[in-house]
Amino acid sequence: MELDFYIPDFNLAIEFDGLYWHSTAHQLNNNYHLQKTELCQQSNIQLIHIFEDEWKFKQDIVLSRLKNKLNLIIRKIYARECTIKELSYLDKQKFLNDNHLQGNDISKINLGLYHNDELVSVMTFSGGSIAKGSKSQDSIYELSRFCNLKDTVVIGGASKLLTYFKKNYNWSSIFSYADRRWSDGDVYNKLGFQFLYNTTPNYWYINLSKV
Repeated sequence: MELDFYIPDFNLAIEFDGLYWHSTAHQLNNNYHLQKTELCQQSNIQLIHIFEDEWKFKQDIVLSRLKNKLNLIIRKIYARECTIKELSYLDKQKFLNDNHLQGNDISKINLGLYHNDELVSVMTFSGGSIAKGSKSQDSIYELSRFCNLKDTVVIGGASKLLTYFKKNYNWSSIFSYADRRWSDGDVYNKLGFQFLYNTTPNYWYINLSKV
């Protein structure tokens, strides 16, 4: 139950999870990482888990997110200075692959925030599905992805994009998930979402030939 890094000034801890020893074949139990996260949470510490493959293949995104947590990002943009446009699939795909740890998604609606003709923030919405505990109806949406340009903070960006979606599309329900390896869900509270429940730990699959 040791922590790899602890930064008391920010109540932040970081774990580097190597894929071999932190796989289901070697960890003590399937809730090992969750238990560690929750023990930290009880002490008002946010614990971030970084997978080995993320550090190896998406280090620039990881570093950008860490700098954001530590208030080290210099470039800050206000959403009120930006305009919203609907994105093509290719523009959305490239931005997510370059700036989101989970990369591209399968979405129906793709919204981008532009600052002086530069795409600085993206929010996507997909349809509801039974697999994710929702009915498959036209008016039910999942907020699937949200991220800013690396090393850039867009103040009010998520709120502006979500407000635009609500005003311009027919919806009855919007749901989303917070990745507890990185998020305490605070952004959803600020956006007006209601917390429902914590899901069980998810599985991630890797291609051993690449790592």
